[in-house]
Amino acid sequence: MKAFHVDDETIYAAPSAEDAARQYESDTGAACEAEDYPRELTDAELDASIPEMDEHERLTGESTTLRACLAALGEPGMLACNV
Repeated sequence: MKAFHVDDETIYAAPSAEDAARQYESDTGAACEAEDYPRELTDAELDASIPEMDEHERLTGESTTLRACLAALGEPGMLACNV
């Protein structure tokens, strides 16, 4: 599975850009029509350190990466880093 920006802030995990766009549209009712989206995240973006959050979206004081979040998700959908 890969990670795709579907707009400036939202990231979806999906096998392909087309699947990410379809899932985004299914979830939001809005088509992914912005130029340059969906866009697959680069290795640098996947490996950048980001603050870790718990299941209540509170900072844990630890850090993680989008790559770790992607691996933890295990299925297509919006990528939220609550690992």
